[in-house]
Amino acid sequence: MAAEMQPNLKVKPTIWVGLAVFIGYMAVIGLMWWLMDADYNTVQDTFDNVMGGLVIPLAVGTVYLVIVTSLLGWWGPALREPARNAPRWLVLVPILFALGGLLNVINGSGWSELDLTHFLAIGAGVLMVGFCEELVSRGLLLVGARGSMNEIAAWFVSCLMFGLLHAINVFFGQSTADTIQQIGVAFAFGSVLYVTRRATGSLIPAMLIHAMWDFGTLSSFATDPEQSLLGLGANLLGQIAMALGIIGVIISFFYNLDGSKKRKKKDAAATTA
Repeated sequence: MAAEMQPNLKVKPTIWVGLAVFIGYMAVIGLMWWLMDADYNTVQDTFDNVMGGLVIPLAVGTVYLVIVTSLLGWWGPALREPARNAPRWLVLVPILFALGGLLNVINGSGWSELDLTHFLAIGAGVLMVGFCEELVSRGLLLVGARGSMNEIAAWFVSCLMFGLLHAINVFFGQSTADTIQQIGVAFAFGSVLYVTRRATGSLIPAMLIHAMWDFGTLSSFATDPEQSLLGLGANLLGQIAMALGIIGVIISFFYNLDGSKKRKKKDAAATTA
């Protein structure tokens, strides 16, 4: 567990600490959206909307998470796995998802239709989305969950809460049906990003992939491009990556987080040699 592998942490990781930080983040974003009178459905449409619905709220969220993570002393376990603890082929999951995200960006960019300031604002916003949502869910919450429960439960709780993070959208203009669907998709998306962390040993690739997908999605909504083979290809790669991600989650449970299983096998082989 994370608490055992990181003895010098300022605060012992527990699920309750992780949940408290997560709910605090939801409250910060919800409060900022209320103060900025944000509309989730139009957050990407104009420069002012992006600033009020993404950049400013997420800047405040970033400050909150940086302060909390520093006070807890969890930067190390939040950003890095304790050891490489997944089969090497699972790196295909983030690769496929990143390729899908790249196609999504190309398809939905509509470069000529966005002012430079609008384009840069969306870029800044999604970078903070990737940083904040990954740090709070597959960083801090996962570390806390690992301190209190087994890895299967830690994966499930972190992905469930990541899905429920999007539930607040219903209070800011999104329909209930769309919100429920988004929660389900976010759970699957979260599993892909969980596998990305396990396969690469770092949370940074998950942050970047997350930001890339959101940039393609928001720029697409802002410019409303026609459906194309690029868009279909992006969706197909995303779905394949999600399917492989669920398989990868199951496979990764057979690998110890500290790499002890692999070391024991090597030690046993050396003893019998």
